Formats: sequence, structure tokens, C-alpha cells
Amino acid sequence: MEMQQTIQNAENTEKNEKKSIIKVILNFLSNVLLVALSLLIIYMLVFMFRGVKSNETPTIFNHQIYIVKSDSMSPTFRTGSLLIIRLVEKEKIKVNDIITYRRPNDSVATTHRVVRILDEDGERKFITRGDANNIDDPVPVSEDHVVGTVSVAIPLLGYFIGFVRTKQGLLIVVVIPALIIMLTQIIGLIKKESEKEKEKEKEKMPTIEELLEKADELLRDDPGQEDQQ
Repeated sequence: MEMQQTIQNAENTEKNEKKSIIKVILNFLSNVLLVALSLLIIYMLVFMFRGVKSNETPTIFNHQIYIVKSDSMSPTFRTGSLLIIRLVEKEKIKVNDIITYRRPNDSVATTHRVVRILDEDGERKFITRGDANNIDDPVPVSEDHVVGTVSVAIPLLGYFIGFVRTKQGLLIVVVIPALIIMLTQIIGLIKKESEKEKEKEKEKMPTIEELLEKADELLRDDPGQEDQQ
């Protein structure tokens, strides 16, 4: 019997350890997701507020984000790709660099490859062309209209970011998951506090061994017990 009890206790201990490990992993993943969502919320708020205030694409850490709207640069990157544009010194731009530019009257920015560089009266201008096009763009690009060069192009991510920028996307992707995580964290804290209270109550309650020892002490101190002997 004692051997069976020992084995059962060992199995219970192993199960409790596994449950503890799973809880730690789930808590870690939950915290990571919470931090990621918090950073995404902060980024989206900064992006939206700065964009609305200046009516321009906001710059964060010397970079801007654009979403590809056409396949003019296919196969280098396609519609729906996310472009991270690094603001650079214009004199460092060279042939074969992919630049993003926007003239004053343009409603959207254009991202094409530099195929030639002109020097007109000390002013550099860039002849550009989309990788999917057979001819150069008709108008050279002035240095003043260049935003920067493409640092990173991530396929398809632009669709997701574009959706998140909408009210529905912000609600579905950011707000609702953030609320769910916050609620789970609050529920977890409440459970922990409840478990602590239960443990305190258990500590106050005497164990069976303590009760038996107390009863034995009472029997020993009972004068009537000595008379019976």
C-alpha cells in the first residue's frame, strides 16, 4: 500500500510540474502578444495622428512606410507589398537604386528604379523606370522630389497594414484582441489572489496529524485516564 501511495504521489507531482510548465509558457506567450499589440497600437496611433496633422506620410526613425498599389516594379515587388523607405542624402543615390519620389502635384508617391542620372547646370535629375516597363518614365525626377530609397520590401504585408489602418481593421486586429488579453490578465490576477486566500485558509486549518497529536495529548492529560489504569 505504501509503495502504491508513493508511486501515485510521484505521478501527481509530475502532472503538477507539467501543468506549471504549461502555465509558464502560456503566460510568456500572452505577455509577448500583449507587448506586440501594445507596440502596434502605439505605432498605429502615431502613424495616424501625425499623418492627419501634417497630411503627409509620417517619418519614424528616419523611415517611412508605403504600400505598393501597382505591378510596375514586378517582379522585384508586387501589388500589396510593404515598402520601408529610408531617407537618404540625395547625392548618395546612384544608378540601379530604387527610389520613392513624389512631385507637388502628385496624389501618390511613385517607386521606380534609377536607370540614368543627368547633371543639368549642377542639378542632378534621375531618369527612372519601373522594372515591368519597357520605356523610361517621361519626366526626370528632381532631387528635391525624392523621398528616399527602398530599404526593405515585404510581400503581401501591405494588404494587412492597409486593412489595419481602416476603422474596421483597427477594431478587429488591434482593439478587440487587446481587450481580450487585458481581460485574461485581469482574470488571471483574480484567480491568483483567490488561490492565495485559499492557501492562507489551509495554513490556518490544522492537519489530520495535528488533530491526532492534539487528541493524544488530551488523552494523556486526562486524569480520568490515570484512574482507570
